[in-house]
Amino acid sequence: MGTSRGPRERLLDATITSLRRSGVHGTGIAEVLATSGAARQSIYQHFPGGKAELVAEATRRAGAYVTRGAPDDPHEQVDQRIDWWIDQLQRHDFALGCPVAAAALAGSDSPDVVAAAAEVFADWSARFASRLERAGADPQAAKTLGRFHVSAIEGAVLTARALRTTEPLEDLRAMLHRLVDDVLPD
Repeated sequence: MGTSRGPRERLLDATITSLRRSGVHGTGIAEVLATSGAARQSIYQHFPGGKAELVAEATRRAGAYVTRGAPDDPHEQVDQRIDWWIDQLQRHDFALGCPVAAAALAGSDSPDVVAAAAEVFADWSARFASRLERAGADPQAAKTLGRFHVSAIEGAVLTARALRTTEPLEDLRAMLHRLVDDVLPD
C-alpha cells in the first residue's frame, strides 16, 4: 500500500480500524482525519454524505477485503476465515472486532450504514453457499449453511473477545467442518 494511497483510501482504512475498535458511534471524524493524515475537506470531497457515507463505504470495503482471495473449497474457506480471526484477536489483544458487525449495530439513526452491513452479510452468505453448491450441496442446504456460517463466525468473534480466548473459534471450526461434510455428497 505505502504512500501511493490517496486520501480516500486512507480515510476508508482509518474508518475501518476505528469501527473495529470503537463501533460506529465511537468513530469520530477528528480521529479518522488524524489517523489517515487526510485534510478535513477530503471527507466532503470524497464522501459528500459525511460520516454516514464514509462508514457505509468503509463497511463495504471491509466486506470486499474478506472475500478477496478466498479459496473455492468450503473447508479451506472455513479454515482461512477462522485462522485469520484467531490471528487478529491474538495480535490485537482481543481489542478489534468486525467492522461489518459494528455497522450492523449502528441503529435506526444510521439506516444507510445498517443497509451496507446487510449487503455485506448477504454477500458473504451467498458466496459461501455458492462454494457449497459447486462442491455438490443441495441449493437450499447451501443457502442455509451460508447464512449460518456468517452468523456463527460473527458470534464466535464476539464471544472470543468477551472471554479473551480463541476457543469459541476453534469450537466453531470443528462444528462448521462437520456441517460442511453433512451437506456435501459422499
